[in-house]
Amino acid sequence: MLAGRVKSGDLPPVAERLPVLKDIMVEPVHEQIGKYGGTWNFPTGDWQNGPWDIGKPTEEALFRFNPQGDGVEPNVAKGFEVNDNLTEYTIQLREGMKWSDGHPFTSADVMCWWDSIMVPKIFGREVYDAFWSTDPKTGERALAEFEAIDDLTVRVTFKHPRPVFLERVAIDAKWMFAPAHWMERILDEFIGKDAALKIAKERGFQNLVDWYESAAYYYWFWPDRPSLRAWLPTAEPGAEQITWERNPYYWKTDPAGNQLPYIDELSLEIYQDPSHVELQVLNGHFDIAQFEFPSFTLLQENRQKGDYRVIRWDTAEWYSNGIQFNMEPKDANMRTLFHDPRFREALSVAVDRKALSEQLTLGFGLPQQGSIAKGRLFYQKGWAEKWAAYDVDHAKALLDEIGLPLKGQVRTHPDGSELRLTITQESEAPQAGQFEELLKHYFEAIGIQTDVQLVDGGLFGELNDSAGLQATTTGSIGGIHPIFRPDTVVPLRAGTPWHNQYGTWYASGGTDGVEPEGDIMKLITVYREMSSQTEPDAIDEYAEKIVQLHMKNQWAIGYTGTVPRLFSVSNNIANVPEQITFADEFRDLGHGRPAQFTFIDPDADRA
Repeated sequence: MLAGRVKSGDLPPVAERLPVLKDIMVEPVHEQIGKYGGTWNFPTGDWQNGPWDIGKPTEEALFRFNPQGDGVEPNVAKGFEVNDNLTEYTIQLREGMKWSDGHPFTSADVMCWWDSIMVPKIFGREVYDAFWSTDPKTGERALAEFEAIDDLTVRVTFKHPRPVFLERVAIDAKWMFAPAHWMERILDEFIGKDAALKIAKERGFQNLVDWYESAAYYYWFWPDRPSLRAWLPTAEPGAEQITWERNPYYWKTDPAGNQLPYIDELSLEIYQDPSHVELQVLNGHFDIAQFEFPSFTLLQENRQKGDYRVIRWDTAEWYSNGIQFNMEPKDANMRTLFHDPRFREALSVAVDRKALSEQLTLGFGLPQQGSIAKGRLFYQKGWAEKWAAYDVDHAKALLDEIGLPLKGQVRTHPDGSELRLTITQESEAPQAGQFEELLKHYFEAIGIQTDVQLVDGGLFGELNDSAGLQATTTGSIGGIHPIFRPDTVVPLRAGTPWHNQYGTWYASGGTDGVEPEGDIMKLITVYREMSSQTEPDAIDEYAEKIVQLHMKNQWAIGYTGTVPRLFSVSNNIANVPEQITFADEFRDLGHGRPAQFTFIDPDADRA
């Protein structure tokens, strides 16, 4: 694909586009050395609501998790050194590595990201937790210091020990670099506010924060923004279909020395309705597509027709169907109930999990409490059975004990006011409303009036941020390890519905949100202590304490165990792993290393 451009003088030879020989990254292939060519037909949500559909599979982080998921390895970075007390990390970059426009990639690009993007918070996000160290005795948090030692070396220094810093970088600050030569042409720090705002409006943004979020965070949609990814967009966001072409300066080869990626281009096609993706997969059009478990039967029954196979990747979540209670809703009466473990237990045992398992997961999601699956790190014996037995009489007795009297068939608050629970779900979710209506049936059988509210993703976010949610079935909690991705199990930042207001408090330094108390504050205390440990065994001991606090309190209720994430993969594509863990920490499909995916026959006719 690039040979003609080299011959015409438009591109230098491949040896000049790659890093120096000793610093080229060799990407192992899963099955075979691939063939060049082909177009990967790729379904994606619209650019505003589905940026991660293409963002995660093409992401290139400074460090990434290894295939086993038990540690990180250099990726964009060449390597690192760390001192004995884990306060100083020296990161080495690859000599001769280049951005997609041919400009050298150096330590200046890491420093630009830190000094001009992250620390000044130009796109509205707080400095990531990865870059803070904590004094376990006082709880004092100190921000890291960055220093460019030379063009290929950056040193990150912490006041207190910062174990698993690189793992947190692989999750929290996946890029930790930005093209300084390009950013200096758009940031008001360098060109002034008026000039920067003019550029923002030319790009379709009315303010700098939104423009900077797009240019510095969701940057992969801008074709003129230099990138390190395997493929690059050829047009700006907005079209119904956009082609991404191979990056001629991509810095990885396969073990035989062939520059990656194998696949020439991606054809991104926007869909509005998930059923459209199913239909196109069944017609053999989309080469790889990702699905929630409800699509399992349809995909399995049509494999031969669509000429694809179905791959199932395990997840690290604690449940597949569950409910989170916003522990700090606006309604004071509901707040009191959500804080009462008897209320949470009542809404747990009031539901027939066996029936839900069959109806929602074909029996794949075991009828159990939200918990860590057997065989995974920090599994707790007996957790899956906690509050999991279907017992309507016990549920009613618990509500009576709380003091929620029945008036006819419905219960009221102790002060006699109406008790009505609202369950909110994102309308875009697969089979939105089905699980929620089942919960409504079970909850109303014990006297809890229940409303099901389906809203779009934008409104859901607004309700979540403003404490407007009562309960939600959107999302799950869990993860590989609490120190890798604590966001859903420890309130460190806003986002996760059950602790959103506490996370806001923590991230704002106590100036916003709600200060947690009791066991929720213990989560933060234990996390701080865990973050200062220097020995892996000690880290795991504190992580187990976090898990046990969740087992004790059950702030989120799970009704069915985890189910696999599904991928339809064309039978003409090789090197896609059959068994691997699907997790946000690992960047979902990106954990399969898409740059080494290959068409077996790139010239084959496809629908």
